[in-house]
Amino acid sequence: MAMATHSILMPDNNDAIASFRSSISSQHLPLTSPTPISCADSSSLKRKRPPMIEIPNVLQEIPADKLSDLKAPNESVSFSGFGFGVSSIKGKKKFMEDTHKILPYLEGSANKGFFGVYDGHGGKNAAEFVAENLHANILKMMENSEELKPKEEVIKAGYLKTDEEFLKQGLGSGACCVTAFIEGHEIVISNLGDCRAVLCRGGMAEVLTRDHRVEHEDERKRIEDKGGYVEIHRGAWRVHGILAVSRSIGDAHLKEWVVAEPDTKVLKLTADMEFLVLASDGLWEQVGNQEAVDTITRLCQSEKKVGPSGDQQKDADDDHGCVNVSPSSKLRRISLIKQPRGMSESTTGYTKRLNSWNETDEDFACENESPPSKSRRISMVKRVNMKKEIVTKGSNSYKNRSMPCKLLAACKELVNLAVSRGTLDDITVMIVDLNHFRCSK
Repeated sequence: MAMATHSILMPDNNDAIASFRSSISSQHLPLTSPTPISCADSSSLKRKRPPMIEIPNVLQEIPADKLSDLKAPNESVSFSGFGFGVSSIKGKKKFMEDTHKILPYLEGSANKGFFGVYDGHGGKNAAEFVAENLHANILKMMENSEELKPKEEVIKAGYLKTDEEFLKQGLGSGACCVTAFIEGHEIVISNLGDCRAVLCRGGMAEVLTRDHRVEHEDERKRIEDKGGYVEIHRGAWRVHGILAVSRSIGDAHLKEWVVAEPDTKVLKLTADMEFLVLASDGLWEQVGNQEAVDTITRLCQSEKKVGPSGDQQKDADDDHGCVNVSPSSKLRRISLIKQPRGMSESTTGYTKRLNSWNETDEDFACENESPPSKSRRISMVKRVNMKKEIVTKGSNSYKNRSMPCKLLAACKELVNLAVSRGTLDDITVMIVDLNHFRCSK
């Protein structure tokens, strides 16, 4: 703001200064005089109030009672049953995006089951939808399909139907899948993305699926032939620089290039097939195929083998043989060992003859010894057979009861192994005991 001033010459001495002040005061001359300011200038210099900001609904304050719903829960799951075990744990993501499905007794049949592991990305909507609908669509397709139609085509139709239904929901995210359908003497394995199925055949790992990743030449060529492109982003080849897998359910924004057609393999269930491992890539990025099989085999083996070739069964046979039918059987064995050579040989002959009486019901006499009566031999044979049957049944029931616990322990061991090696992804491990389905027949 411009100010007008008067230039006045000031005197040098004090008397002159005093007279000068009196003259100024008598004339009422101000030292300074403000210049008038127009209204236009005052309005331009005045600070304006900014317009009110409209806050979108998504950024408005969230009520305190709803904050608890947004907290990420501990979504670790571990449980087992006859013929299977599963364990899953959330990684560094805010919410768990892995899901699974277990149907061990389809249509009430002990040798028909469905198992699936689903690894979500970009959210959990797709994985949850697949867990609720994929098995139903596959079973529906099997019911409505022609008898001679290959199972590979039926499974593919179920996958595509599920993908089509999810895209109609208008939801984001996608899901990789690996499924196992067991019926009778066949196992049908299917997968999308980088979830994997590994079979233990005679102690050796056999990979049943192929990871659908962009770095594979055939997958990259398929995407480029359809007009898409792949590029390296954050250390991995990705479809349009976004998605590292080339097949999945969902992913609507990339659906033209990321298809939902699974690879399917049908296997005959044979005696050398021990168990099947279904897991998300959170496990396979840190744990090798053979290492996983070795870990499960080590934890699922019995501490003491029970069976015809085991020590326990051998001891049972000794305790319940024809010679050792009395309560003091072990003492009698010791006394037989301490007997002279001739006595031992005669006892051995007596033992062999008693064993021959177990195998046949014919009544014949012995030259040197008088055998028991026929009724006594029959009761002895029944007693021995009954005890052998009890031992066998007891050992089988023990193995059946303990196997689910061992499968669960193996699942947890693999999950902890991947976590200890630094994986940041969600992990789901499922083990299917194929002996259970084979014995069910």
